[in-house]
Amino acid sequence: MSKTFAQAPKPKPLTADVIQAFERGGAGQDTQTHISTKVEEREPADVEKREPAKAAKQEPMRRLSVDLPKSLHTRFKTACVKADTKMVVEVMNFIKRRTAALEQEK
Repeated sequence: MSKTFAQAPKPKPLTADVIQAFERGGAGQDTQTHISTKVEEREPADVEKREPAKAAKQEPMRRLSVDLPKSLHTRFKTACVKADTKMVVEVMNFIKRRTAALEQEK
């Protein structure tokens, strides 16, 4: 017999200290935000090792939104899946190449 929602464990209530720490920019409950994708850093094959949130200082990111026709988006996504790559990686590589070419034209 499966448990109902009423029988499911409830999360611990947040204390005022935890909420204030989060509001001040503290780590809150979770201090690890991403998962390592490097093979040598992995534990057994099905378990990925968590890295500390502040492990690497990276350049701040900015979001770029692009409106595409649905058919072009689908073609691009399908091509990326077949090539076993992520769309964002392909877009970033294109922007880097095109930016370098535009800078050479000056």
